[in-house]
Amino acid sequence: MARFDIYANPDIETRKLAPYLLDVQSAHVGILPTRIVIPLRPVRHLAFFGKPSDLLPVLEVHGEECFLDTPAMSAVPLNALGECTGSL
Repeated sequence: MARFDIYANPDIETRKLAPYLLDVQSAHVGILPTRIVIPLRPVRHLAFFGKPSDLLPVLEVHGEECFLDTPAMSAVPLNALGECTGSL
């Protein structure tokens, strides 16, 4: 596991709105059984008009424009993440 690795969202109920999770946890706390992640949501799900802010940057993930939903940052169990599908 490395900082800025991308994982498929393991939660079936939220996967349509947030298909990917970005690992943002520092290596300084790598021994914890959880990882801090930020959901990556398709741009079409932005809930406001205009340009995304610095807090919600747009990134291309597997050919799809997604925004980093920083306010939805959370911890997930390490064993729930599965295989890395990419890295930013």
